Amino acid sequence: MSSGERAIHRRLIVELCHGGADARTLRAVAEFAALLELDLHGLFIEDAALLALAELPFAREIRLPTHEWQKLDADRIAGELHRAAEHAQRLLHEVAAALDVPTAFQVLRGDPAETIAAIASGSDVIVVAEPAAPGGRLAPGLSRVYEAAHGSAASLLLLPGGFTPRRGPVAVLLAGTDDPSLPPAARAAVNTRERLLVLLPEGDVALGGSVAERAMALGLSRSRVATRTLGALHAEDLLHALGHVRERLVVLTRGASAAGDVAVAVRIAADRGVPVLLVEPQPSPAQ
Repeated sequence: MSSGERAIHRRLIVELCHGGADARTLRAVAEFAALLELDLHGLFIEDAALLALAELPFAREIRLPTHEWQKLDADRIAGELHRAAEHAQRLLHEVAAALDVPTAFQVLRGDPAETIAAIASGSDVIVVAEPAAPGGRLAPGLSRVYEAAHGSAASLLLLPGGFTPRRGPVAVLLAGTDDPSLPPAARAAVNTRERLLVLLPEGDVALGGSVAERAMALGLSRSRVATRTLGALHAEDLLHALGHVRERLVVLTRGASAAGDVAVAVRIAADRGVPVLLVEPQPSPAQ
C-alpha cells in the first residue's frame, strides 16, 4: 500500500501462557498480523509468584482424579511450564509460517502484569482474547494480564469469545481529520480487498472530503470508501450505524470518543461478535 503515512505499529503481541495458546485463536491472530502488516510476537510469561508458592513447605494442591491433597512440587511445575512454552512456540510458528508472517517467541519470568507493562510500547498492539474454554477468564494471572494490557502504551486488539473470521468491510470511527485509526483501517481494507466504511460525526462535511483523500493516498480507490454519519460518537450510535453490516473489523481511537473507552470497546466486540482494534494515540513529537 502507499507509504504516504508512516505506520505507527510494528508488532502484534500475543501472551501465550495466561491467555491460552489454542490453535483457533492463534490462527485468527496470525491473520490479523498479516492484514495489518505486523510482526507476530509470542510472549510466554512464567508467573514467578506461582513458582515461589510451590517452594513454600505448606503449599498444597488437590490432584485429580484422586482428589487427594499433595504438596506442590516446584520442579514438576517448572517442567510443566517448560513443556507448555515449547508447545506454544511450535503452534505459533506453524500458524505464522502458513501465512508467511514474520514471528518471534520470547519466554520471560516475572509478574505477568509488570512484564507486559515493561515490554509493550506505543509501536505494539497487544491481543486481548476472550478465553476459548469456559471459565478460562478465571485462570490465575489472566485478569492481571488484561489490566496490564489496558494500562500500557500499546494499542489493543480485542477478540471476542468464539470469534470466527468472516468477510466484510472494515469499519472505522473517526473523530477528526488526523484520527490515527484511519491508516491501520485502510491497511486492513487494502490487504483484505474489502471496502472501508468510515463513520463520521454528523454535519462535518469538510472531514468527509479530507478522509476520502487520505484513504486514497493510503491505497484505496474512491469507490471502495463509503461513509456514514453518526448523531453522536457513543457506542449506541456506532452500533446503530453499523446496523446489518457484517463488518470484518472495527477500528477505534482510544479516548477520541465515548466509543473509544476500553470497556465500551469490549462491549462493541461482544455485541457485534467482531474484533475491535483500539488504537492508542501517540504523543506529538517534542517541538
